[in-house]
Amino acid sequence: MNTPRFDGRADLGFAWSVKDSFLQYIRSMPDGSIRWGDGASVTRDGQFYFPLTSVRQTPAGLDLQFGGEVRFVAHRGLLAVTLTNPLIRIVGTSGVLINGSDGARDDLCQIDLTAQTHDDDVLMWLDAHVALTAAGSDLFAGTYKIDEVMAPMTIRVPLAQDVSVSADILTSADV
Repeated sequence: MNTPRFDGRADLGFAWSVKDSFLQYIRSMPDGSIRWGDGASVTRDGQFYFPLTSVRQTPAGLDLQFGGEVRFVAHRGLLAVTLTNPLIRIVGTSGVLINGSDGARDDLCQIDLTAQTHDDDVLMWLDAHVALTAAGSDLFAGTYKIDEVMAPMTIRVPLAQDVSVSADILTSADV
């Protein structure tokens, strides 16, 4: 895939607030903390932002790799949820949020990517529907069930001038 250069562009990545009730719970705990680093940050709207680090075309679709880490901790560490170096794997109009690095990776959420738009050289999915998978439910210790609706996600990636998302894969087409 011929992808425009995106190093250092702060507008490329994804923003997600996970789930409002979860954030409220962490913040209500006397020892609750939310920490971010390694490139992750917080937007003006309070969403966690993970910067895009690479785009790789696969036989089935696209792998969008993001950097950064966000940690949610409470109950003296008994509640500990970490999102680190997430990957979004896109196949057709669906995505999977994959958490973790190296060999330990879990498919946390399904993302509905049917509603896309673009602005100049940026392909966007605004407020995409996100639902937990079994591994995602496990990450939250079963508090949120499989298919639980999470906060919507916004994804912004570079758009090569000769590609657009089709029902099957990013393929050559007019945008």
